[in-house]
Amino acid sequence: MKKIYYFILTAVLLCGPSACTEILETAPNNQISSGTMWTSEELVNQGVIGVYYSLQRPLQGGGIVGESVSIGYYGFDVLGMSGQGSYGIDNLFTESVNPGNTRFSFTWKWCYDGIHRANDAIAHIPGAPMSDEKKGRLVAECKVLRAFFYSRLNELFGGNGLGVPLYLEPVSPSECDRAQTPEADVWAQVIADLTEAIDEPALPDNQIQGEGRVSRGAAYALRGRTYLITKDYQKAVADFAKVGDCGYKLFAPTGTSNDYKQLFKLANERCEEMILSVQYIEDPAGYGSRLQKYCAPFQAGSKDGRGCWTDLQIAPAVVDLYEVKVNNSTVKPFNWADYFPQWNSLSVDDRKVFFIRDRLYNGNPILANVTSGVNTQLNTLSSQAVKDLYLTEGNEIRIRAAYENRDPRLGYNVITPYSTFRGVNSNSTAEGDYVLRWPAPAKVYFDNAAAEGVAAGTEGMLPTGSANANAKFMYIHRKFVGEGLEYQRRQDNPVDEIIIRYADVLLMWAEALVELDDLSGAKAKVKAVRDRAGMPTMDAYFADKNVARNYVRDERRREFVNEGVNFFDEMRWRTLHTTKFGQRYPQVVWGAISSGGTQYQWIGDHWYTWPVPKAEVELNPNLQRTPGWTY
Repeated sequence: MKKIYYFILTAVLLCGPSACTEILETAPNNQISSGTMWTSEELVNQGVIGVYYSLQRPLQGGGIVGESVSIGYYGFDVLGMSGQGSYGIDNLFTESVNPGNTRFSFTWKWCYDGIHRANDAIAHIPGAPMSDEKKGRLVAECKVLRAFFYSRLNELFGGNGLGVPLYLEPVSPSECDRAQTPEADVWAQVIADLTEAIDEPALPDNQIQGEGRVSRGAAYALRGRTYLITKDYQKAVADFAKVGDCGYKLFAPTGTSNDYKQLFKLANERCEEMILSVQYIEDPAGYGSRLQKYCAPFQAGSKDGRGCWTDLQIAPAVVDLYEVKVNNSTVKPFNWADYFPQWNSLSVDDRKVFFIRDRLYNGNPILANVTSGVNTQLNTLSSQAVKDLYLTEGNEIRIRAAYENRDPRLGYNVITPYSTFRGVNSNSTAEGDYVLRWPAPAKVYFDNAAAEGVAAGTEGMLPTGSANANAKFMYIHRKFVGEGLEYQRRQDNPVDEIIIRYADVLLMWAEALVELDDLSGAKAKVKAVRDRAGMPTMDAYFADKNVARNYVRDERRREFVNEGVNFFDEMRWRTLHTTKFGQRYPQVVWGAISSGGTQYQWIGDHWYTWPVPKAEVELNPNLQRTPGWTY
């Protein structure tokens, strides 16, 4: 069975995400209550599906995207170094943030929803009428899921020794009154759950081409990550090695960089690299991912809808991390001055001169509004000398050169300026190619009368694609975004969301080896990931521990764009202040500040430990308020 969530409407064993005091209330009449869930094998199956269902949509979307819905793991990128967005995230990154922010309470409730569902299953499955072998497997699965939720909860809310309340059995609302268990003890419980799952004989080693359930390899990967967080590096290395023993490995069937692109397609969501994922299906009842709607360019779409919103974009800082491939053995850092010698002498605002599009095609003006848009941008430059840096024929050829010979993952992850992407027409009945240009004359489709390639003298020119907010010139996501009519539905995409894959394991393994002073071993793990991308791995980056540490971190930033990984990396490294807050607002491609969007304002290192939500403290007086936060 490819998907295990499909019948969730009949399988929800508890209420939706809510506080501990609400989560155990009597289920509505159209749902199965906890008291009857475990009385038959079929009901047990549905109950466990309910635990898996809690993995979905971990992030409150309001304030991150343009509608108030819960969204997937990809949304966490907007909180990290690698992403940015068009909305204010409920002032999460300003001095106005406080423990009453709904972002904190939603995440707290989401984690405890999964924990309480898992606790109910773990407590009741042993008494259910089914084979002991199946009981053992299902309990092990639920312990891995409980460990995942406690890990995420402790990472966000339990720092500096504080910890979070620990519940390991079903409790009534009146019993949700525990104080925090110290951070180290919560990590010990996470390790205990994962160890018991690993030791369960009935748990399969992997789920390659399987049902998408938890496996022993997933338990090793999560336990290794826990050891990494708690700085028990030798044990982390041992666990990461076991993941490969369970059968997981990098997806690389052709041995080319194109394998990286194909990894994120529907056909490969159950491949040998995918260790733990959230499952989605293309179904109008809302079982799909909305990633395309929020991340794709405007002209992308699907067979049932067009006009994607581009609410979430990619930060220029991570794009600049993708190196230049000099030859088959050498790379060098990307540097704008290598392409535009005047770069460092210009103000950030004046650098836009290098990005302004062509206004002629085959010597002919493209459209009147293209000429007008180009002239408007030129007239905002500070001097005639800067204006003169705009080439007579335009800039498209030379700006494309800045993105050539780069790490291939850049082209697979990001729609870069003047690159081509596959989109749809105005009725989502045909597909065609667009070029991301700026300024875009309007948000038009290739079959509109105002599209380039339609006007006299421009026949054969690919039409211009844009972000939904077409006045902004942002780096747009390409990873996971459907090409043309690839998907049936714009906001119910079928591709699973990755929680952990083998490349993540290899690069965490490299992190641990760096801390153990095994720099050659760390290089080997990084090289495996980079070889798949077709990028050389140079000895110079592993000759010094500090250099190697930072290089491994940058490799993670390059590899996991739009996978919800970077935010948690920056938080555990305590680097978010440096990497995220050098900019105040979302930036356009050359680093200039864009109007609107999220404001970034560091309030202090106490931000690395999220506050226990104000509502929870008011309900439970035994909870300690998080130091550094004003309640």
